[in-house]
Amino acid sequence: MRPDLPLAKRVTPPILLAVLVAAVAAIPLLSNPWFYYWDDSAAAFAPGWHTIGERLLSGSWPTLLPEMWAGGNITAEALYGTYNPVLLAESILVALVPDLAIGMMLVKMQFLALLAVGVYVLARQYGATRSMAFVAGFAMPFAGYTLYFDASTWASGLIAFAWIPHVWWSARASALGRVNPLVPILFGVLAMTSGNPYGAVAVGVVYLAVIAECAAVRLYPGIRSLIVSAVAIAMMSLIVYLPLAFTTGVSVRTQTGVSNDNALRPGLGDLLNLSALSNQPYLPIFDTPAATVPLVYLAWFLVPLAPWIRWGSLRRLGRAGVSLAVFGGIYLVLLLGPSDLWLFRWPARLIEYGQLPVVVAAAVALSAGLARDRWKQRLGISAGLILLQFYLSWANIPDDIGIHLAALAITVALTSIALIVAVHAPRLLGGALAAGVVVVLAAQTNLWFIGNDNVTPWKFPRQVAFLEEHFGDRYPGTTFVIADRENISEDDPTGQWSDILFGSLYQPAGVRAVNNYAGIGFKSFVEALCINYYGGVHCPDGVSRLRAESPGTGVSWLDAMRIDTVVVQNSGPYGATQALDALPADEWSVRTEHVVTVGTRTESRPWPNGRLSATTPGLEITSDFAATDIRETVAYTGSGTATFALLAWPGWTATVDGDAVDVIASPGGLLQIQLPDTGDRESTLTLEFIPPGTTLGLALAGAGLVLALAQGLWFAVHRRSRAYRAEDVLHHR
Repeated sequence: MRPDLPLAKRVTPPILLAVLVAAVAAIPLLSNPWFYYWDDSAAAFAPGWHTIGERLLSGSWPTLLPEMWAGGNITAEALYGTYNPVLLAESILVALVPDLAIGMMLVKMQFLALLAVGVYVLARQYGATRSMAFVAGFAMPFAGYTLYFDASTWASGLIAFAWIPHVWWSARASALGRVNPLVPILFGVLAMTSGNPYGAVAVGVVYLAVIAECAAVRLYPGIRSLIVSAVAIAMMSLIVYLPLAFTTGVSVRTQTGVSNDNALRPGLGDLLNLSALSNQPYLPIFDTPAATVPLVYLAWFLVPLAPWIRWGSLRRLGRAGVSLAVFGGIYLVLLLGPSDLWLFRWPARLIEYGQLPVVVAAAVALSAGLARDRWKQRLGISAGLILLQFYLSWANIPDDIGIHLAALAITVALTSIALIVAVHAPRLLGGALAAGVVVVLAAQTNLWFIGNDNVTPWKFPRQVAFLEEHFGDRYPGTTFVIADRENISEDDPTGQWSDILFGSLYQPAGVRAVNNYAGIGFKSFVEALCINYYGGVHCPDGVSRLRAESPGTGVSWLDAMRIDTVVVQNSGPYGATQALDALPADEWSVRTEHVVTVGTRTESRPWPNGRLSATTPGLEITSDFAATDIRETVAYTGSGTATFALLAWPGWTATVDGDAVDVIASPGGLLQIQLPDTGDRESTLTLEFIPPGTTLGLALAGAGLVLALAQGLWFAVHRRSRAYRAEDVLHHR
């Protein structure tokens, strides 16, 4: 953006763009009110942020939520963004909105708008006109992967990606001495602390690309500044990822090395279908052999208008185009790589990153206007490209011939209109292209691809009041639900949502359920009880496992976990209405309902104010008090092993009368302490949880903050002379 323009002319277009994107983002809701409340957004992010927001509103900052068991280590999960101030504010928003779907929609609209503005500013910085930068910013949020996967389902991906254009333009501006380095540092930290590792990698790639550009134009002071900023960002952000790194030893996410099963791995031919409205690449996506949405679609006009776009105008970028090439080249290599690379899975997650430099370069080239010479030749090439898109789309999914023909007709119509406008009213071309984006979005989301069927729709209840009414007092105390989505009839996929839920939906419902969405999980625990990532229990012997002895504790899992209520799905292979008949009648009350059978403990448990669940002979407990989620004290005499209804996450520490003792995990993952003999004297055990790596993370964050502030101060003092030197380099490159 040109700094010499009046402020109104600089800020009005991005503000209008943000408002328009947020409004247009509502179009998918016309046919699918669950569009932004889909798959992981419904099962994990909505209830997770709601729970975090409630804790924040009550005055506590959550690091571990023990009652969520395998899904409760929110710090190690990273994706909830508990170190990100923006996401903490969004959590409060979700907690305050009584409709979870609306809360998620509001969050995602904000980040779609943020993404659009970032692309606009980046395109302007590379030389695009306001109208074409506007088109680029308007198109990117509604690209196939961004819309159907990140915006609809994987919210953390959208949030991380939305910051990347801002990191990019501010890093370039900082290298040129036009903005204080604190600006790209702020954007970089916000991207990194969102907790999405793909966003963290993208921050690094942005800095590599901009450093390469500075090297190409011999702007060496800019390189030094970028390196300092990058180090500051990394230091301030590592605190987000250290808990995850120190928790992988007990997690289900332990894959390393390189492997390939082609899952979510688009080929080069797929990636070229940038403008195919109905192209569904034929590649494995979970349980389906092909994409059910236009996965690689970017913008309808790129391929049809390619023969008319003055690509040669990109030469005016000179060496400034190096950063676009480096960023795009790195992501092209990664997109064509194996499906599993260390902890990173599914290259399709990188599609939007690879498309970002494409849409920026297209905006710059379109700013030169469409060519008018050799129009017959260009028209013929356009027709051929449009027909090729149609053929490739049909070849992938021949059964959708009607959709492909409709997409062909829309593409031909929009291309014709764009060419006519380019000849007779070229100043309106940007508006025509943007209007086409709206037309395509409406057709895709309301006629052809109403939802992403490659993932789980869920269609959970949306109203928190409904959840509280149907579940709040119905399942008292710590509750274990033995159910799975596979046992729900396809004829009535939402018919059981008044009785059972999956993911972390029990949390806003007011049920202290063991079953929750668990991204990292606790391996030994979930394997022992056959719990999958969304809280389902798929083993037919689910009840028997609960009744069996929890290894190393001397008591059953029911007692070791202090379970008060057991809920069994009658339609599952668990024993139907007889599933809980083996529970002792003097300790449990069992009732049979239409959808579930419910067992409720009638016998009171010892130590009601804490989480202690079992002790060995010779150990006498005087008191047990859990003051908070992350602190508990136990007064005792004698000696022996104490088992707690807690998972032994790395980060728990224990002291007895101030002296450290070891925290151990039972074979099933429960937290245990071997309490030393104190004779007849009463001693106090204190349990506390601090996310692992916190001390190191805080030290690095503090040092990074000092480094960032020092760099910002240095810039403020030397700004004028540095900016002049940078401009001099640019004028002579």
